[in-house]
Parts: sequence; structure tokens; C-alpha cells
Amino acid sequence: MPFALYDHVNAHGENEIAAWTRDLQTRDRAKLANRLDKLHQLGLALLPEVLTGTDTPGILKLRVRGNVQLRPVLCRGPIDMSEEFTLLLGAKEVGGKLVPRQADALAGDIRQAVKADPANRRKEHEHIR
Repeated sequence: MPFALYDHVNAHGENEIAAWTRDLQTRDRAKLANRLDKLHQLGLALLPEVLTGTDTPGILKLRVRGNVQLRPVLCRGPIDMSEEFTLLLGAKEVGGKLVPRQADALAGDIRQAVKADPANRRKEHEHIR
């Protein structure tokens, strides 16, 4: 059964994941879309090569390799832990470190906001190619 994908929406109702994705180069957007399609279909089966943990409990990063190492930060759930993922923050990996700095900790805070108000702080994933 496919996993549902959601995007974080900020307090102003803006889909920050979609905005981050639109700012990527066409080739990087295509690679990201491919990985998200696999996440939708396979979920946790992507562990540990494509989907990996972070230093923040409950926060994962999706590995998208290319000229730019994309590392969108996400979580399982946080409402239905067995059937959904929520993309929390767009990030890249530069020199083995996430950019923005402490992206996983920031994503942990975003996760709490989504969990507290899922109706207003997330929406179905917006597919951008």
C-alpha cells in the first residue's frame, strides 16, 4: 500500500517545500521527484541507503545524489506513523554537513508544530517536476 506524502505549510499558509523545490535546477527537481515517488511506494524499505536518520529523534533525511546533494528533511507521520511521511524542510549536504545548519533540529520543531495543528500546518504533497 502506498504511503501518503505531505508538505509542511508555514504559519502564513505557504508551502515551503514546494517553494524550495521550485528553486532547484530542472535536473535536481527530477531526481527529487523520482526519490519522492519511491518514498511514496516503498516507505521504510528505503532505509538505510536512501532514507537515513539524523541526530534528532524522529527526523529522517532523504538522500538525493547529484551535483547538488539534496537532503530534504522529513518525519514519519506525525499523525499516522504507519502510513504517511511529512516533508518538513528543504536542505542540502555540503562537506558532510546539512545546510541550513542544524536542519534536523529545526525540522524537529516544525514536526511539533505540524503535530499540534495538522489541518493547518501541512497539506498533501505538491508534485513539482
